[in-house]
Amino acid sequence: MTTRDKSDRLHQKIYDFLLYIYPLLSKYPKYEKFSLQTATRNAILEMLQDVIKWQKTATKSHLYAADTALQQSKELLRLANDLGYSAMNAQHYGVSCRKLKELGIMLAEIIEEVKATK
Repeated sequence: MTTRDKSDRLHQKIYDFLLYIYPLLSKYPKYEKFSLQTATRNAILEMLQDVIKWQKTATKSHLYAADTALQQSKELLRLANDLGYSAMNAQHYGVSCRKLKELGIMLAEIIEEVKATK
């Protein structure tokens, strides 16, 4: 599988994760609407945008930015779980962690391939 194919798969997986997480984010407490909810959504969207930028420019700094956004997403979801928000209960948190782990593995493979070819 080429790096391009892998980045297309990664792009789709991030999009699928957005479809999964959006309904959960909308169930965060109202007072979190402009803070934790927005920060989480923006981090995931930023990850998607950085992958798209990588696909268009092949500038590897976009891959590192996507990885940073991925780590931020993990921490924000962890915070929501630790705060006890029902929308991010143990089940949803577990699914989210598995999906983010898969995204991390896919992104790491692409980063390693890009490092090896330059």
